[in-house]
Amino acid sequence: MKHASLATAVPAPPVRSFAALMELYELNFMLMRRLIPGMSRHSGVLVSAAGEGLPLHVEIVEQDRFTTMLRLYYRLPREDGGHDEAPDLQVRVYHDARVAEAVAGRLRGRDCVAQGRSGERCLDVRWRLNRFLYKWLRYLLHKRHRIDTV
Repeated sequence: MKHASLATAVPAPPVRSFAALMELYELNFMLMRRLIPGMSRHSGVLVSAAGEGLPLHVEIVEQDRFTTMLRLYYRLPREDGGHDEAPDLQVRVYHDARVAEAVAGRLRGRDCVAQGRSGERCLDVRWRLNRFLYKWLRYLLHKRHRIDTV
């Protein structure tokens, strides 16, 4: 199966409900497994360079038998020679439940945490983070990013 078809074969949930959010977690898990097959065999910081785009950095933050906590980010060069890490998502993968949940991240220059800010519903923040993860994973797969075990 071609990588481009992997990215387009999974449709998005249509509504912002709790049930749709759970479905989005499942879709994110499927896409994450395509991006990082054999996830439990990886550790440290991994890099996928595909085509002409920026290299994707994947940092395995914590791993145990049933869960993996990781970060997905780009390192954007600054004029002063340093790097900004954006977008930057923290994702918890539940291997036994077969779901992947973006729990925190930096999107569009501001921090988002699944607990939400004052006046913002937790469901709305989770939906925004995980919808972004879904779209980003599809984009990465379309661009042929993949973290393979060496």
